[in-house]
Amino acid sequence: MRKLWIVGAVVSSLVLAACGATASINQAVSSIGSSPNLQVHLTAGASGTGSARAQGILSALSVDMRYASTSGGALSQSTGHVNSEFTINDDAQTMVDLRQVGTDLYVRIDVTALANIPEVGVSAQQLASLQLLFGGRWFEFSEDLLKSYVPTTTINAAQTSKEQAAVRAMLDALSALIEKTPYKTLASGGYSQTGTLDSVVKAVLPALDSYTGKTFTPSTVKGTYDIGFTMSGATATGGSLAITAPNGTNGDATVSLHASLTHDTQPVVAPSGATVITDAMLTQLLSQVRGASSPLG
Repeated sequence: MRKLWIVGAVVSSLVLAACGATASINQAVSSIGSSPNLQVHLTAGASGTGSARAQGILSALSVDMRYASTSGGALSQSTGHVNSEFTINDDAQTMVDLRQVGTDLYVRIDVTALANIPEVGVSAQQLASLQLLFGGRWFEFSEDLLKSYVPTTTINAAQTSKEQAAVRAMLDALSALIEKTPYKTLASGGYSQTGTLDSVVKAVLPALDSYTGKTFTPSTVKGTYDIGFTMSGATATGGSLAITAPNGTNGDATVSLHASLTHDTQPVVAPSGATVITDAMLTQLLSQVRGASSPLG
C-alpha cells in the first residue's frame, strides 16, 4: 500500500483545477484508491544537452505496478488485504517481476533483456552466468525468511504524524502554487502548466523548514517544470512531469516522467511452480550471484 499512496501523492500534486486545489487533490487521491484494482504504467525520457546516454537507457525501460484488493473492497479501505506486483520491462520483455501475495514475496529475473539496453555495462559472459543461475524461474520468499534478513524497526507514532503533516503541508503549498500559476485546459480532459523550479522551491521551503527545524536559504534555482494531468469524468487517468534545467555550461537538458492509470479487473496471484527459498539456499544463491557478476566470473 505504501507504493499506492506514493503514486497518489505524485499524481495529486499534478492537479490543476479551477474548482480549488484542496478539492482537486482529494478527488484525485479518492479516485485512485476508490476501486478494488489499480494499474500504473510508468515511462521516462531524457533530451537535450548531454542526455544521449540517459535517453538510450530510459527509452527502453518501463515500470508497471498493479494492486488488487483481496477483500473485494476499495483499495483505500483494504489495508492489509492488497496483493501487489511490480515489474521492470525492456520494451515488451519483463526483466524483473516482484509479486507480494498475502505475506509472501515472489521474484522472477530474466537478465537476457539487459543485453538490449545500450551502455548497461554488463558483459555477455556475466549475462550468461546470471541467466543460467536465475533462468527466468520464480522464487518464493516467505514472510519469516524476509523478517530474518530485514532489521526490525519501531515506528514512532509521533514521528509518523509529523512526517504526514509535513507531506500534507508541502502538497498544500504545491497546490496553492499550481492554482495561482496560469494553466491550460486540455481538450481531452485535464490541465497542463509550465512554471519555474525556483517558485517550487520557495513554495515548499516553509514546510521543509518547519519539519527540520532549520532554515534553508538556497540561491535562485534555474529551470522550469511542465506538468499535465488527465481525467475521465471524476477519475484520474494519468499525469506527466518534465523538468528542464541547465546541464553544465553547454545548454539545457530535460527529464520527463509519464504515468497512466487504469482500474481493470486484474487479480495478482501467486505464480505456480515457484522454488521455495530457505535460509541455506538464499546464502548459496547470494554467493553465486556475487561470483556470476564478478568481472573474473
